[in-house]
Amino acid sequence: MKRLCITFFVLGLLLATAAVASAQTQLYCVKPDGMPVAAIVMPNGSNHDPSVVCNAVAPQCYLTCGAVMQIQNGVVVAPNLPTIQVTQQMLATLGNPAPETPQQCAQQHQACVAKCRGDKACVAYCQSVRSGCGTGGR
Repeated sequence: MKRLCITFFVLGLLLATAAVASAQTQLYCVKPDGMPVAAIVMPNGSNHDPSVVCNAVAPQCYLTCGAVMQIQNGVVVAPNLPTIQVTQQMLATLGNPAPETPQQCAQQHQACVAKCRGDKACVAYCQSVRSGCGTGGR
């Protein structure tokens, strides 16, 4: 009987661990040139903008990163890329996320493009960030 109880207990722990792991989303923090510098694991249900989180928790970003779900254009992700597990406490220090309005998104995009000075990779980065603006990281 004890073995059966212990077996069910261990099985329950494994299922709980799997549920927690599946409730998180991994995103890459990328520089304007498209190079990933870190990865973050966001908790499920977070309304925070992942790009803001990248810039707040990854020192490599220096306020220049955008968050993307997957890396494109054949960029190889370094095997030693730091991965930061974002906690609810970390998100609490960022304050309450306010929904971004279409006007705010347009202003952010225009300011980003203005800094690019015609660099196509930079403009593509601005467009990538713009596509996620106002979605709350979804």
